[in-house]
Amino acid sequence: MVLPMNTITAPNTADEIAIWISETATICNPVARQRAREAFIDTFACILAATSEEVVQKVFEGLHRSGGGLCSVVGRTETLSAENAALVNGTAAHALDFDDNFLPAVTHASAVLVPALLALGEEVGASGDLLLDAYIVGLEIQAWLGHRMIPAHYAAGWHATSTIGAIGAAAACVRLLTLDTETARSALSMATSMACGSKIQFGSMTKPLHAGLAARAGITASRLAAAGVQAHPDPFEGPWGFLSLHHAPARPGNRRNASLAIIDHGLARKRWPCCASAHRTLDAIHQLMRENDLTAEDIARIETRIPDSNARNLRFDSPTTVNEARFSMTYTAAALAVGGTLGLEDFTEEALHRPDVRAFMPRITMLEAGPESDRGEGIWDMPAMTTIATCDGRVLVREILQPVGTIHAPLQEEDLEQKFRSCASRSLPPQQSEGLLAILRGIEGHNVRQIASYLRSLSV
Repeated sequence: MVLPMNTITAPNTADEIAIWISETATICNPVARQRAREAFIDTFACILAATSEEVVQKVFEGLHRSGGGLCSVVGRTETLSAENAALVNGTAAHALDFDDNFLPAVTHASAVLVPALLALGEEVGASGDLLLDAYIVGLEIQAWLGHRMIPAHYAAGWHATSTIGAIGAAAACVRLLTLDTETARSALSMATSMACGSKIQFGSMTKPLHAGLAARAGITASRLAAAGVQAHPDPFEGPWGFLSLHHAPARPGNRRNASLAIIDHGLARKRWPCCASAHRTLDAIHQLMRENDLTAEDIARIETRIPDSNARNLRFDSPTTVNEARFSMTYTAAALAVGGTLGLEDFTEEALHRPDVRAFMPRITMLEAGPESDRGEGIWDMPAMTTIATCDGRVLVREILQPVGTIHAPLQEEDLEQKFRSCASRSLPPQQSEGLLAILRGIEGHNVRQIASYLRSLSV
């Protein structure tokens, strides 16, 4: 039986999800597939930019002696098991916090889904066409859970990339392996037992590791289910269910929309390589400075008021490491004001201690909007309000609800490709970068093993 995309027949959440994953016809919507293709390009860009990052090197070092495998690690000729390759590549995808956000679930969705599907797809010899379909399915399940769990789950301190992300990755892997409904349900149930991760890790090496752990969990859960390991048939509902234990409010009538989340919401692709909680403020500073021809010397102070959940993510007022700097409103805003833009070059040890940026940081004030700011359907339902007071007495104000990069203010295709080239240049010469970009643009026409073979041939 093949179900149309908006049909749901089973009586509980686990069944609904499992049936939809296993019995929905191949997703051919051109908008959905184009956005999925762009997600692969953007994620590869982030991985290539991070191949030499300390956390990626250390994760690989910790895993490469734990058993062999045939799956590729971007930037290396050595291969690992599918699970470990997904773990390393997922960590790399999220290491610079330049990867996309998925607003319905508040996840770094692609940093989980792309590495999981790349590794498992290489192992089984899947086509790029199947990768796009499985990616869209995994994203849809993240959105489904996000509808039930966000914002309470995120506001409570859970890192949804690691929790909701693991279950979405299991759904994507099940789809790639074309497993039946009962097996899909077991995989989802096992993934809930692997889904963990606190936002206390923000600013540490373990934060990007969360994406890799979720990618690995998706592969492991789907494989164990395929081998016949069974789990509780409804892991989501009830007092001990995943939703209740993870602070999800009672929200009856949970049903999928007729259209896909990737169409309705898209993905928030990042303009700035730091925590997205700062992006609306950074957009406002950038806009106001350009519109009013301001330099850092013209600015007396900057004040920004953002929702509580955002402010708690940006808790490093005086960062001492590059990882902390990515979660610092004072540092990111000061670096942008001083430099006129904000790029990967601003997140190095040398840049972190620039005297001009450090001298500007006390001019930045971040205020919390209050507890009511976390009561909406999502963490960005309340606008960020940013005020620049100039040295000549002007007061400039900008209110932004959604940051640049969302479907409300999208980056253009040329922006995406320029980001890819810029990120890839940290690892690849231009000719190899263009070759990989061409492959990813036409990913449907390639087998994943061909893509992986090309990756291992690159001079990273």
